[in-house]
Amino acid sequence: MTSSPADPKRGFGSRLFTDRKIATKIAIGYAAVLVITIAISALAYQSLVRIGHGFEDYSQRVAVVDLSRELDRAFLDLRRYVREYAISGVAADREAAEKARGVVQELLAKALDTIKDGERSAKTKHLAGQVEIYTRDFQRMSALRREQSSLVRETLDPVGTSLAARLEQLQARAPTPAAAGLAGEAFRHVMAARLNAGRLLDRHEKEAGPRVEKSLADLANVMTSLGAAVASGDARRLYEESNAEVARYAEAYKKAAADAAAIDALVNGEMRKVAQAIAEDAEAIKRSGVAEEHQIEQETARMIAWTETFVLALALAGVALGLALAWLIGRAISRPIRRIGEVLLELANGNKAVEVPYADRGDEVGDNARAAKTFKENLLRIERMEAEQREAERRAAEQRRADMHRLADEFQSAVGNIVETVSSASTELEAAAGTLTRTAETTQQLSATVASASEEASANVQSVATASEEMASSVGEISRQVQMSSEIAAEAVKQAEATNAQITELSNSASRIGDVVKLITAIAEQTNLLALNATIEAARAGDAGRGFAVVAQEVKALASQTAKATEEIGTQIAGMQAATGQSVAAIQGIGGTIARIAEIASTIAAAVEEQGAATREIARNVQEAAKGTTEVASNIGHVSHGAGETGSASTQVLASAQSLSSESNHLRLEVDKFLATVRAA
Repeated sequence: MTSSPADPKRGFGSRLFTDRKIATKIAIGYAAVLVITIAISALAYQSLVRIGHGFEDYSQRVAVVDLSRELDRAFLDLRRYVREYAISGVAADREAAEKARGVVQELLAKALDTIKDGERSAKTKHLAGQVEIYTRDFQRMSALRREQSSLVRETLDPVGTSLAARLEQLQARAPTPAAAGLAGEAFRHVMAARLNAGRLLDRHEKEAGPRVEKSLADLANVMTSLGAAVASGDARRLYEESNAEVARYAEAYKKAAADAAAIDALVNGEMRKVAQAIAEDAEAIKRSGVAEEHQIEQETARMIAWTETFVLALALAGVALGLALAWLIGRAISRPIRRIGEVLLELANGNKAVEVPYADRGDEVGDNARAAKTFKENLLRIERMEAEQREAERRAAEQRRADMHRLADEFQSAVGNIVETVSSASTELEAAAGTLTRTAETTQQLSATVASASEEASANVQSVATASEEMASSVGEISRQVQMSSEIAAEAVKQAEATNAQITELSNSASRIGDVVKLITAIAEQTNLLALNATIEAARAGDAGRGFAVVAQEVKALASQTAKATEEIGTQIAGMQAATGQSVAAIQGIGGTIARIAEIASTIAAAVEEQGAATREIARNVQEAAKGTTEVASNIGHVSHGAGETGSASTQVLASAQSLSSESNHLRLEVDKFLATVRAA
């Protein structure tokens, strides 16, 4: 339904939309789509930030769990090396234990710096205190073990060897068989004591301790009996030396056994309890971190699911709104423009009864409609002026034909009589030259008649000249109106070009929306890269990162959905850009049509100008004809004067009478042809 210039049915809401400029309508559409796009981007960014925080928290928990596991493994290594050193006393085992202790201290320092949670931090500090206790116990155990090793290496082994050798010598040099038997028994007790001491100190067989004590006690009793059996000589010297070494061996063994007992008490007593406390603290830290890992994983999964739903809803709403706005704005722009184009084509084809719609709108469509309406009014005005001009030309032609017929009749009446008179006179001239005088008088009378007719013809020609001047004035007015129509059409072309420039600028602004789409696509790609990195880190974390791998996959799926939503929005924006391009083409077509109308108006103006020039030329020629008739009247006076002199030339007339008779017949024929031509005109 087309709107008339004063359509009362259009409501305020409709006018509020239609009166907006095309640039404003397109800007509103783009702004709505941009708002949805910005909302999606903001939500996606906020979700990514929250996911990033979740990822950081999850990574921190994974780091805590990994750190607790590494600390637990490192402490197990430390315990193993400590026990091995406690058993073997080898320096390499002690160095390995020291190295393991350094690793534990390094991991513990890292844990104290990393773990900030209240409960876990307290556990970590308690663990650090236990490690400090364990370290002090290890240092005490290490000192005892070194002392024990020194006793074995520097006293027990050399003294035992020397004692056994002296007892063998004493057995060989004993003065009596009884003394030799006692020396041999003492040797056996020494060897038994050494064997069991080695089992106790090296193999840590606790049951060997009492056997060592018994062997040493038996050895002491035997040495007492042996001292009584050996009173002097070399055997006595060997006895004294052997008895002194027995005392040294027994004293060294007691110290070494005490060290072994202290080491066993530390390793299997306090150090075991401390190690158990350390293991419990590490396990508690690990359990706490794993529990929070699962909690963060669940919260992140819920947040991702909510974000997916909300982003998808916003994307669908954006697509629906984009489609609706594209349809509404395209319809609000293309339909009126197409209708205005059809109206202009109808006007160009000569249909001046067509109604011009949308003249009451306040946008560019209304401007074009009002220009088309003005063009229609000018065409109607030109048509009326052309009709008036044709009517004036018809009346002038009829008047001219009537004047020409009247002039022909008068000319026939005047000149025909002259021709008849000349013919009769020439005939009579041959019969009697005496009648020449009467003929001359008759000629004077006819000359007077011709002069009167010439004056009347001059007046009629003057009337025709006046009418021609009026017609030239009308043609000038028509030319001015056509020129005004041409100027209006040129102004419409300028307005169409300005509208085209505005829509082209809006189309260029629409093209820049692709940067927003590219930005969203870049964010989605960065999210994909973040998900890939998270998947790699989760794979490195092993079982601990398995839950985060699921989160990374969800992030990757979210990035893919965001990219798809952005692609759909880009498609809708491309459709709007295409519609804008069609609007540009349509307005350019309107501009071309108005330009052609301006050319037609210019052509009409040129034709009217030429017609005015022709009319002015006719008026000038008629003025010249009026001057000619005046001169004819003057010449007729001279003819009348010449008729008076005809009598004196009668002798010459007689000679020319025959020739005049022949020429008069020929003159009659030419006069008839001339009159026929004049009447036909």
